Order: sequence, then structure tokens, then C-alpha cells
Amino acid sequence: MLTAIVEWNQGSTKVFKTRLQQRLASVGPKILSANVPHTKQAFHFSIADNGALFLLPDPVTCFRSASYNQIQKFELASATASLVLLDWVTSGRKTLGEDWVFSRYYSENEIRIEGRCVIKDVMLLDDKEIIASPLKHRTLADRLAPYSCYATLILCGPLVQTVVNRLREEYDKISVMKTIRPQALLWSMSDVAKGVSIVRVAALETETVKRWLKDALIDLEDVISREVYARVFV
Repeated sequence: MLTAIVEWNQGSTKVFKTRLQQRLASVGPKILSANVPHTKQAFHFSIADNGALFLLPDPVTCFRSASYNQIQKFELASATASLVLLDWVTSGRKTLGEDWVFSRYYSENEIRIEGRCVIKDVMLLDDKEIIASPLKHRTLADRLAPYSCYATLILCGPLVQTVVNRLREEYDKISVMKTIRPQALLWSMSDVAKGVSIVRVAALETETVKRWLKDALIDLEDVISREVYARVFV
């Protein structure tokens, strides 16, 4: 019996500004904290034999001075389980002039198959200056420019091998050459274990990444239906 779960958001995950000396509760004593913790999200998923999880949320958008931690753990009972994991972040609210001006973004994705860790992927974006470094301090915007959206896509299991095979064919056709201007979108692909692949994407605009993902994952229509798939990338 196949159990498939599809998850998507109806809007990006928004991380608000961290405020020091913030009241910890709206009722009760006025307890103030000088070290307000960053926003945290932690998820632990278990996928049974022949089961599937397609986690396709909208991107995380951090507001100015925000600090965010996200830890996701996935336990696949066996190689017959399937997983599509999309983890992506934008530079912020560009319409308000916020472009990589948050304080910290940390995302960790760990995937285990039959108890064995096959991926532990971490992305850390931190605007703190490294005091010991002899180099001039560069802001996040300096380091990540000109791109405003970065995505990690992890594909595991038998139900996604059609997607993996088609992406591998497309990736093998890519030629590397020097360009005068940054490309609108860049992507790479690698196999990290049998039946497990990871794709990384960077683009000048978030909508460019969304359109690319919609085309790249189009074969999932055969698994979750065209109607459901259409609702993921509206």
C-alpha cells in the first residue's frame, strides 16, 4: 500500500525582526530578556516502506535583522520510501529595500535510510564579522550578490527516479563558459548515495527559481495528479 503526503504553503515562511528587551509574554509579570532567541522550527518526519513525502513549501523570507534556525530530520524506513524535499530562501522584502539584511539564517536537513545517515546538508548565512580574518568585512549582500534566491532540492527513492533521470540528462548537456553578465539562473546536480540526489539552484529572482522548479518536477504529476501539482506552484 502506498501512502503519499504532499505539503505546500499558501505563502512564504516570514521571519520577523528580532527585538532585544522584548516582553516574553503579553500577560503576567513584565519579564524582559536581553537575549531574545531566534525564531526556530524543528520537524521530524518518518516515511514507511513504499511511502512518500513531497515537502514543497514556499521559500523562507527573513525580514531585516531577523534570526532563524530550521532543523529537519527525515527517517526513511527503507530504500522503497520516496522523498522530495525543497528548502529555499529569498534575500528578503526587496520591494522595501531589504536585500540580504537579516542577521542569521541556519537550515539543516538530515536524511536517514534504514537508520544510516545519507545526507546532512547545512546552510548558514551569517552577517557577523569574523574578527580574526585579515580580509575586509563583506556583508551578506556582498557575498551573495547578484542572486536573490537560493534553493536546495533533495530527491530520494523510486517514485522520483524519472525526475532524477531527466534532470541528469539536462545537466550533462550544460557547458561551462565565461560570461560577461551573471546568468539569470544557475543549477548543479550530484548523486550522494544510491537513489539519492541533490540539486542546488541560484537565481536573480525568486520567480525564476519557481518556474524552473515547476518544469524540473513536472513528472511528479504522474504521482500526485495534475490537479494537486498545479496547486504547488501557483
